[in-house]
Amino acid sequence: MTEMWYDFSENMDSVEWISELPSGLVSKRINLQYQRVELKKVAEGYIIYIGPADPDKGGDGIEINLDNQMNLTDYVIERIEPVPINNSP
Repeated sequence: MTEMWYDFSENMDSVEWISELPSGLVSKRINLQYQRVELKKVAEGYIIYIGPADPDKGGDGIEINLDNQMNLTDYVIERIEPVPINNSP
């Protein structure tokens, strides 16, 4: 399988906000085989969501809020529980 990457430096004017997060929490490139990336422009700035490619399998997600100058304003880490497998006959 060919690896596909989301590169923030190719999709955003600035990636300085990454260095404002705790070290190692988010990198400039995200492997889309394992994670999904959503970038949304809102009146206050930007909302970035990075989470598992298949949320049904569970994993960790992070919502990152940036102002209009792409400065970090807030972030929230979430744990997504896997969907239980129904083994009923």
